Amino acid sequence: MARGRTTTKVVPEWAIALKLRRVQLGISQEGIADLTGGVVSQSTMSSLEVGRQHLTDLAYMRVVALARALNWTLSDMQRVTGVDLGMTEATLVGEGSVDVYPLAAALDFDTPGMPVDHVAVAPGIQQPAVLRMDSEEMNGTGSASIRPGDHLHIDLSLTSPEEGKVYVVLDQDGVHVRQYTESRLGAIFRAENHDFEPIPAADAQVVGQVVAVAHPVTPLLN
Repeated sequence: MARGRTTTKVVPEWAIALKLRRVQLGISQEGIADLTGGVVSQSTMSSLEVGRQHLTDLAYMRVVALARALNWTLSDMQRVTGVDLGMTEATLVGEGSVDVYPLAAALDFDTPGMPVDHVAVAPGIQQPAVLRMDSEEMNGTGSASIRPGDHLHIDLSLTSPEEGKVYVVLDQDGVHVRQYTESRLGAIFRAENHDFEPIPAADAQVVGQVVAVAHPVTPLLN
């Protein structure tokens, strides 16, 4: 009489990679849920780690949230898991790809919060960061005009102001995007939108220089 046989479902390598990363970081499945604000639940994480639910079945923003909780970029996640997350094209058109964060992330890049997009970074940037323009202060008619929603490609290594260059700066009121200029009042960071007052250079901390501005062609996810 033939003995009954039990079959063990093989856990896919991408799922093992997810679990290994979580364990290496010392984060529980419940911790992932907390870090993602509940976007990726403990039960979802459990299903992913045994391959019961595929990573590509998750909505884009849930994948982004999971990557951030695991301290990965989407490119990192794609490379380590071997799952195609659509990052190939973005990597090829630039010198790499990065997450896009709201402008307020400049207050503390160590804890930037949730990204709003993932894009190819402009070439030639030594220390890249990409932020979404979230104010009207540079929305005008001049050559330095930047519209709300535009992506600011920033070089964090360029913190010495130069005439006519645009910078992300901090002051007591928060984060701003301004053009540096020497005026009769002294060195200032001026807004393209005249409804906003200039910021004296002495009162501002330079985060980095805006070296390129991109206009997204698809609606931004909030």
